Amino acid sequence: MNDLAAPPPSKADPAVYGAGLARVLDAVAERMPKAEVEAVWSFPGVRRDGREYGVAVVMRRGAGDRHVVYRARYVLQEKGQERGKIAVELEATAEAPADLLPRIIDGVRERADESGEADVVDLTAWKADGGGPDTE
Repeated sequence: MNDLAAPPPSKADPAVYGAGLARVLDAVAERMPKAEVEAVWSFPGVRRDGREYGVAVVMRRGAGDRHVVYRARYVLQEKGQERGKIAVELEATAEAPADLLPRIIDGVRERADESGEADVVDLTAWKADGGGPDTE
């Protein structure tokens, strides 16, 4: 049950995470408690036609030894009158034990046609307030 008196989770700092990834983390915090997010991997963003396109993989703790893996995509408008506008899509793509996660991340990269290696994101600053929706 959501506690209406509880403050909303603080926003991710674009100075720490970059504008695109910060908004992805904000979208994640709206959908799940930050404490359940075990890891985030971010692929290098691609800049094209005044926009940045990016993909991240989010691992959320599930039941038992299972984890739910989400793919997050974003398009950030970097130029023009729409500068700063962003679209974020977050979807569950797999549920698996932790030992299969490297293969799942490789699969996300292939399906998203991403080049480059995914970097593990340091979530310390983002998790500091412990916010997120109440899932009880």
